This record gives sequence, structure tokens and C-alpha cells, in this order.
Amino acid sequence: MIPPALRRDTASVGEDVGVNAESGTAQRLPAVFLMSNSLETGGSERQFSALACSLDRTRFNVHLGCIMREGPFLAGLGNIPEFGLGGSLYGLRSVRARLRLARHLKRNDIAIAHAFDFYTNLTLIPAARWAGVPVLIGSQRQLGDLLTWKQERAQAAVLRWCDAVVCNSRAAAARLAELGLRESQLTVIGNGLPLEAFAETAPALPRVPGGLRVGMIARMNTRAKNHRLFLRMAARLRVRFPNLQFVLVGDGPLRPELEREAEDLGLGESVLFLGDRRDVPAVLASIDVSVLPSTSESLSNVIIESMAAGVPAVANRVGGNCELIAEDRGVLVQANDEEALVEAVDRLLRDAALRMRLGDNARSFARANFTLEQMRERHEELYRELLEQKEWRARAGGVARAGVSKCGRKRVAIVAASPRYVGGQSVQADLLLRGWQNDKNVEVEFIPIDPVFPVLLKWVERIPLLRTVVRQPIYMFQLWRGLKRADIAHVFSASYWSFLVAPAPALWVARRRGTRTLIHYHSGEARDHLQRFPKARLALKKADRLVVPSGYLVGVFREFGLQAQAIPNMVDVSQFSFRVRRPLRPHLICTRGFHPYYCVDVVVRAFAEVQRVFPEARLDLVGEGPLEAEIRALISELRLSGVEFKGVVAHEGIGHCYDQADIFINASRLDNMPVSILEAFASGMPVVSTEPEGMRYVVEHGRTGLLSPPGDARALAENVIRVMRDPELAERLVLNAQRELERYSWPVVREQWMEVYRAMTSAER
Repeated sequence: MIPPALRRDTASVGEDVGVNAESGTAQRLPAVFLMSNSLETGGSERQFSALACSLDRTRFNVHLGCIMREGPFLAGLGNIPEFGLGGSLYGLRSVRARLRLARHLKRNDIAIAHAFDFYTNLTLIPAARWAGVPVLIGSQRQLGDLLTWKQERAQAAVLRWCDAVVCNSRAAAARLAELGLRESQLTVIGNGLPLEAFAETAPALPRVPGGLRVGMIARMNTRAKNHRLFLRMAARLRVRFPNLQFVLVGDGPLRPELEREAEDLGLGESVLFLGDRRDVPAVLASIDVSVLPSTSESLSNVIIESMAAGVPAVANRVGGNCELIAEDRGVLVQANDEEALVEAVDRLLRDAALRMRLGDNARSFARANFTLEQMRERHEELYRELLEQKEWRARAGGVARAGVSKCGRKRVAIVAASPRYVGGQSVQADLLLRGWQNDKNVEVEFIPIDPVFPVLLKWVERIPLLRTVVRQPIYMFQLWRGLKRADIAHVFSASYWSFLVAPAPALWVARRRGTRTLIHYHSGEARDHLQRFPKARLALKKADRLVVPSGYLVGVFREFGLQAQAIPNMVDVSQFSFRVRRPLRPHLICTRGFHPYYCVDVVVRAFAEVQRVFPEARLDLVGEGPLEAEIRALISELRLSGVEFKGVVAHEGIGHCYDQADIFINASRLDNMPVSILEAFASGMPVVSTEPEGMRYVVEHGRTGLLSPPGDARALAENVIRVMRDPELAERLVLNAQRELERYSWPVVREQWMEVYRAMTSAER
């Protein structure tokens, strides 16, 4: 998730056009291209994402690229072009990737090319040089001691071509100076954290009276992080502190080995492996001492985050750690000195006043030196200085360009179901339309796939097949007229028959109008649809861009050779009243239609189990569908009381339904990114659900909800009973889910759509 402070609105006259304050004429903004190896959860990737989102769009036209388009940070950055090397820096595919990258840089008139790590240094810098990019910037975000001799010298040779090399620590800069780079090339800019990292945060793990926790946050992908030393330290400290708990945050190929090591050391339940976490500040708020025993660090994000959270850190005296930790704000020990590490952590655990003093000093130091704003300003200052040295000048020119309206706004036609029909797609289309209203970058028009019939044909609305036949020519006419002036047709799509009736004609008309087409595909039945209908695959391949709501559908599309990008669904929190239920009542709600894949019958059977334990339990069923009669018969057969059929509820009134209930229950066997889950998050209800393939992209078991196997009514019921009997668990799930909502808010989602629209209107002009 990209924190609010990392997002900056795109406020420019046009896509990459600014206004000269002196002359008042429109001028091209300098285009900056930032490139990362991937978007995984490492420190370099985190800083890449932070800088990419925070750069001032009124001064720079920001473009992004990567070598591998994968990792959790991808969701917050929109559509990033991928320039894959094929597993080798020197193979034929890597040469082709550099040539393709050079063409991309030239086509987008890039003024500054900034590589962010080892692999992008060796990929972007040669390509930018071939493309004639005026300013080349490399990066050194590690000490370099983990590189081989050949890798280190190859990188140094490429970095000599750069106008500047950004190092995140003085130690990293000193290493490059030893390899012969000029001091005038080297610029030290520290990492930056958003202001949210310094705020008081509720702990992710509940505090236990008299209990203490020691944590280590690091990816489990290299032995240099020294997880095994941490575990050996833990085994020794556990003997001295029986109530001490150890927390490891991070994931990677070494995790199974480390879990076995913890078991062999007899740590048992005293050690928690939490995997990758997006709520690092909340995890830090749960621990008392942060330990980083790695043998190589340039400028550790984990140490800075620990400082920002006021948690004293114990680390090895290596690299940039010495620039962060001093005697009054943490503890440094010699690398690989197990005895010294154990004693340092022991001393902090025994002295609460010392922990508080070091933590307070560390937080003040981090706030004074390592904020995101400082990092952004230093980079923007460097960019301006280098452009001035190269005598780069903004070119004056007209604002109107191909793909952009004369007022500088992108003209987007949203093709979707109207709000007359209650459903996930119509809700998302309505939220998108409302979001773009009065936006200075996008001019939006709505083309309903279900146009209103003329008065004389109103009677046709009541006859299912006939209304489709009669409506189709009306729909086609509105498409032809509406797409005439659109730059982008943003077409919402479901599967099967609906795909043929709505998205396919829109794609056909858009191609004949010369309008770029974006298919926004929502159906969780995608795999079956694409297997059974080869022509649907051919149609999707003709679209200019494919967007889906979750990483689950990205994977499904990839199975069929289709490249899709994930942009999550939205939730309008203003429509829901968030509250923590105290006490929690056994009042359940399910807002899924009565269709086979939503398995409302499993919800009813689970409710029967719950009612045996809580006789006063109630269940509200909101929706309609072809299986409603079967559901009513099942309720009668099970002799259940307290079940109420609410029918279809308009989106404006759904918040009231959630407000009346206490627990959200779902039993779907097929799902993509259900909006109902997000609505439950926004209403403050614990979410208890089955786990079809797509659900894990929305709900994290044990953190934002409880999950069980599809079709297992007993397991579903047991999770409902569990939250009823454990109020602390219920409250923790609710608060974690509320924090998760940020990534589904309009400001976050808007930036991702803006990047897609920008890329579509600028590509291949």
C-alpha cells in the first residue's frame, strides 16, 4: 500500500506540459524515467515507490519502468513497462531489451534516466546513452560487498558514464570512490519515510501484561541478513526471560529452513513467523527491541523505520549502520559476535527506562533527517541542477496533442451497466464516474450498456430475450456517437453471454472509430469463460489495455497468454458508518446474490451450526437470484429462526443494512475481488469467509478476516463462533481491515487509472 503522503496529485496543464511563470506560455516538462529491478518488498523497491509517487508532477513528467513486473508495490504504481532480460545481463534477449528500452526513452523524449539498483544500472544506463538522454543517474543502494568481483567492476564501468550516482549512505559512496569514480559524481541522499511512519500506531499484535517482544524485519532471501544468528540469540534469551516472544517479519526462499532451525532450537510457540507485512509500523508498535544482525547494510530501511516508531535497535557495526545508530539512540555490536548481541538485547530488555530514552532519541533523529519530503526535495534539486548543467530547456509548444483534448484533459468514455441494476460492476462504474467529475485531467462521458427504451417501447423491458434484441441497435448507435470524440473507451466487462452483448460490440466500434480501448474485466469466472470461448480470447487480445481488479485475475489471464494489469476496486467509505461492535452480537449478514457460485446454502448451513451455540443468532440475506426458492426450502428444512430476506437493496441503502448487523459472512466458491468484503471492512464488521482462489488477495487470514475452505459449512461456522468468543480477535480484525481500506480509496485508485490513461494516450503516437 502506498501511504497518503507518498501520493501527489497530477496538476499540470496537460499530460507533460507546464506553464512558464514569466511568459505564461505552455512548455514541456522535463520527463524523468525511473527504473527498478522489480517491485518486491525490499528496501530499494520501497524507496523507488516512495520517490515515484512523491515527485512533483507540476515540475516533472514522471515515467516508470522495471525489469520484472512483479511484487506488492506494483499495485500502487499503475502500469509499468517491463524490459525483461531473460535471466542474463549479457544474453541476446537482454540486448533486445536494451534496444527496446532505448526506443521507449526516445519516443517519450526522456530528459533524465535514473536507474535504482545494480541490474537497472547495467540495463538502463547503456540504453539511455544510446537514446541520447541528456542526464544519466545511477544508484548505489548497497555496499557492493555482496557483488562478485566481475559484477562490481562491470557496474563501476557503467556508472562512470553517469552525470551523478545517488548513494543512500556515505559508506556506499566511499566504496565507489575506492573503485575510481569521481567524488563530483557521488551524491548522498538518505532514504525517506512518510510522516505516517512517525505517528503513534495501534499494535498489530496485542500486548500481554508482563510480556516482551524482540523482532527482526528482513527478507528471507539472503544469508547476509543473518536470521540464524537471530534464532540462536533467541534460544539463549528465552532461558533468561520465560515470557519473551520473538517475531520475524519477511518471507523468501530461506523461510522453510529457518522454521526448521527454530524448531530444532526448541523455540516452539515463542517465535512467530509473520511473513511479508504491509503494516510494518503496527508490527513495530508490538515489539520492544528491533534487531538487525545483517553483515552488509548501506542504509537500512528497517533501522530507520524502527527509529521512527521509537523502538530501540540493535545492529552490527557495518556500513551505513554507523551513520544511523549512536550510543544515545541504539546499540551497535561487532558483526557475527553472538555473545555481544545476546548481552546487548538482554540489557535493553531489563531496562525499560533505557529503551524509552533510546527510542525517543532515535525518533527525533529520524524525523530530523529521514523524511520522505527531504528525500524528494534532494532528488528534485539534483534533477534541476543537472538539467541546468546540460543547458536543457523546456520547449514551448501548444498544449493540445494527439490523445489529449484542447483543454489538456483526457477524454474517456465509460461503457458499463447503469446504476439502475444493482451489481458490483455498476457500483464500480458509478464510483469511477463520480470520482472523475470536475477532475482537471480527465473529461468523462458515460455510455450505458442498458440504454433506456423510448416511451413507446417501455413494455419490451419486461421480456428478457426480446429486450436484449431490441436494445442492441440502440446501444450500438450510442456507442458510435459517444466514441466519436473519446480518446479512450473504458469498457466494463463480465463473462459468457454478457461479454458478447456489451464489451465485444464496444471493442468493435472503438476500433473503427480509432479510439483506444481498455477492457476492465471483472468476472471471477474468467478461467472457465476463456477456456470455453476461444473467440473471447481473440477479442481481448485486440484491446489496447486489459485491466482487472486483482492479482488473481492477472494470473488467470496469463494462463491464456493475456497480459493484464491489476487496479483494485474502490469503496466509498462515506456511505458506511464504521464502528467497532462492543459487545459483538451473533447477528450475521450476507450480501451475495442467490447464484450457484456464491453458495448461500453453505451460509445457511453454517448459520444453523452457529444458532446451536447462540440460540439468539440472526441472519440477514440481502440480494436475489435463481436459487432463492431453494434457499427458502433449506431454511424450512433446517427449521431455522431469525433468518430475514432483505431482497435487493439499492447501493445508497446498503450501508444501513451493514449497520444493523455485526458479522459479515460469505461462502463463495468462486470470487475475484468482492466489493461486499470492502463494504464490510468499511462498516467495522469482522469478516468470516471461505477462501476461493481470489479471496486471499483481499482478506489475509488472521489479520483482516478469518478464512476457511470453500464448501465447508462447519469450518465457516467455527470461525463465526471463534470471533464471538474472542472479542480481542474480532476487534483486531476490524481495525486491521480499516487500515487496509486506504488502498481501495479514490485518491489511491485515481493515480493508478491516471497512469494507465496517460500511457494509452502517449503510446505510439
